[in-house]
Amino acid sequence: MARFISVNNTATGLANGEWLFNVDQILYVEAASATTTILYLNNDVTAEDVVTLTHTTVGTTPSVKRAVQNAMTANPGGVKAKVNMPSGISITSIAIA
Repeated sequence: MARFISVNNTATGLANGEWLFNVDQILYVEAASATTTILYLNNDVTAEDVVTLTHTTVGTTPSVKRAVQNAMTANPGGVKAKVNMPSGISITSIAIA
């Protein structure tokens, strides 16, 4: 059974709301900067294998990376785990390329 993590996006328009990512497809999570975190996906279906989360910052570069990794390991067994952002951080954009 697939496991998913949920990331809430505060952007306006169609990008706003909850985004689900299959934990089994996430190969690597990178803290690219204090305001961007990248999820590298193993997706054989399409060429879309890089997800860039743009977020606010409180000055700690790997904090969102740790939040994503904590959600990935939180609940084994086919459930959705919410990515709990560190205090003061919100996702402002999610881009898949």
